[in-house]
Amino acid sequence: MLTRMIAVLARDLKSGLRDAMIAYIMIVPIMIAIVLKLLIPSAGANLIHVAVLESADPAFISMLEEHGRVEVLADRDALITRVAATDDVIGLIETQQGTELIAGGNEQEGAVEMVTAVVDLWQNRDLDLPVLVRFSDVGWELSPLAQYGTSFLIVFVSVFGGMVVMLNLVEEKQANTLAAINVSAISRFEYVAGKGMLGFILPLFHAFAILLIMGFTTIHFGMTVIVVLSIALISLIFGFVIGIYNDNSMSAVSSMKIGFIPIFGSMFGAIFLDDKWHPFFYWSPFYWAFRSMDQIILEQAVWKDMLLNSLYILLITLMVFALLYKRIKRGLT
Repeated sequence: MLTRMIAVLARDLKSGLRDAMIAYIMIVPIMIAIVLKLLIPSAGANLIHVAVLESADPAFISMLEEHGRVEVLADRDALITRVAATDDVIGLIETQQGTELIAGGNEQEGAVEMVTAVVDLWQNRDLDLPVLVRFSDVGWELSPLAQYGTSFLIVFVSVFGGMVVMLNLVEEKQANTLAAINVSAISRFEYVAGKGMLGFILPLFHAFAILLIMGFTTIHFGMTVIVVLSIALISLIFGFVIGIYNDNSMSAVSSMKIGFIPIFGSMFGAIFLDDKWHPFFYWSPFYWAFRSMDQIILEQAVWKDMLLNSLYILLITLMVFALLYKRIKRGLT
């Protein structure tokens, strides 16, 4: 039985590599994760970027490095040439009258003001302030873009496994092979299970690839597997239903896109809405999956909460399956 299931899986993989759309679905989550990783440093980057001369006070350079990026250049001509480049670099030259600020005029709005504020801080360093300033750490070290972006991406791409199964079913309908399978030695269970294996393997591959790309290597991967598999199951059910009732790839993809609305809505609601509004999203399995992934990434997850959230997802999945079972059975005959 297992051999026949693996044969169905291997056939789907081979077929998927020939289909440009399926290959795109397999690759695009990795590309999105790489782009997201590249965006995170810029989101939390230093506020200022300045150029100074080698003759500048080392203490002045050290203070600037605490607030941004500093380039040290040999002379005034080199500094002016650097400022004239297309990026937002502002030149600072210490003189007897104070600090001369050189801007190219093409800086982003507010760049000059931020550098001016830092220079004022240096010039007033010996001023006794009439207030006592204390700094405290509230424990927020992770970029919100990394936290929510990673959780959002993992939950969203869990749907892609169902999409691949859907497209493979459409291809078999077009090739008229479903009828042949019904009279072959393989049972319907073996056929469905073999088809469904890719719907679980692909989301797991995407989830671990995304986590590694984003640098989350110390989280609990066992909990991640539970969450991804539970949400992949309901995506797989929709993949079977849509694949059975569509005769071409474009109409199947269009039907699947309609499902993106509740997926996006429930996850955006979890991010942006106050907790008092969250009960309105309890019907969505993607809401519970997103909450679980968010706790896993923050390394605050405990097995009790993960299993409870996964139970909610499975209960919702069973209700959906009960409603669609007859349609799936009829479509595979």
